[in-house]
Amino acid sequence: MSTGNIDPKLIESIPPALLNTIPAAEPPPGIQPNFVDPPTRVPVILGVSTAFLVLAALCFSIRIYTKLAIVKNWKWDDLTCSLGFVCSIVHFVEVVIGCINGITGKHLWDIYADKALNKSSLSVQNGGILVLRSSYITTIVVAPALGLIKFSLFIQYYRLFRPLRWVRISVWIGATISAVFYVAVTITSLVMNSPWPGESLLEDILSWHYLKFTQVSIPTGVVGMLVDWYLLILPIPAVWTLQMSTSKKLGVLIIFMTGGLAAIASIVGVNYRVQLQENANDPTWKVGYVLLWVHVEMFAGVAASSMPTVHLFFIRQNFSLASRWSSLKSRLTRSRSSSAQVKLPDYNPSSKNWAGSSTHTSEGRQGTRRQDLESDGCERNAMKASRVENSQIRLTQHISITHEQRDDASLRPVVTDRHW
Repeated sequence: MSTGNIDPKLIESIPPALLNTIPAAEPPPGIQPNFVDPPTRVPVILGVSTAFLVLAALCFSIRIYTKLAIVKNWKWDDLTCSLGFVCSIVHFVEVVIGCINGITGKHLWDIYADKALNKSSLSVQNGGILVLRSSYITTIVVAPALGLIKFSLFIQYYRLFRPLRWVRISVWIGATISAVFYVAVTITSLVMNSPWPGESLLEDILSWHYLKFTQVSIPTGVVGMLVDWYLLILPIPAVWTLQMSTSKKLGVLIIFMTGGLAAIASIVGVNYRVQLQENANDPTWKVGYVLLWVHVEMFAGVAASSMPTVHLFFIRQNFSLASRWSSLKSRLTRSRSSSAQVKLPDYNPSSKNWAGSSTHTSEGRQGTRRQDLESDGCERNAMKASRVENSQIRLTQHISITHEQRDDASLRPVVTDRHW
């Protein structure tokens, strides 16, 4: 049955007690409604979406920290990516609400009619105030979220490959088409999906203008897919013209190829959009995967846009860790050298084998001669210990050099050695 033939006034006239006993849609032949433990796509939708949200949040956090705390350089691509990520989070939160408390990801015949028709949003006429439900918000924020994320990638390419004229032209063309398209979709969704004057929310959902906008779902997905693949392919020839080794070029390309996740997600998303349009008898079940792959496209785009800054962050951190490790090794070396100082044995006058003494005894000599010899031995040993100690200080002297002096021998300090 076409939704366009449903009379909203007739549905609103049905008593709520009756709506709580019938399914929202007639099940297919041979299938019984399951209101207790129905099949659902909610775990898959929330699990995959949350995983990509965590990935995007991690990359985005590193990006913000690096730009604000390390390089202290905030650009337009950072701003557009931030706004797009905020819209993506709003979209994600509303989908979560629709999955947990709503009907997203479930079969219509496994849902009571009162839940499917629950007025979770209100339209207040004559005041101009609209409190819209989750499904409406997701429809509104999806276009600006995707548009801002992709626009941040265009700005990033322009900054990175600005010396290449053909890249600048390609960026201007792609960014202009993308911006015009997503601005137009955003305005159209606001006009066509919002309740018109005098309409209730139910009347708006079943109206011709709301249903008309759903028909552009496939064209919208196709254009978004083309923009994603354009962004994926654009940096490849630009990187290959750089003056660096092949291995380094491949490393740089891997950084940009993280956007391939968004490009693949857009293809899968178009496939589910087609399935939804071909058979709209169970929209709540099929729309769940459409929303899932929209999330993958959004969050993969945020991660791809942040990846060059993430790479810069780890380069800086590795350099800092290397410097700290060198300093630590230097301190350990000084500590070991200090503990290796020569220690003289204790003097024991009663020992005949004490180092440095030459004790001679004879039957005809007295104790005075023995004491004189021991005294001479102590003096000679003290002089020797002094020389060894001074030599040890010279040998364990620590010389610090900078990283530039380490790389260039001509900048290192010259140490004049003493000969003993």
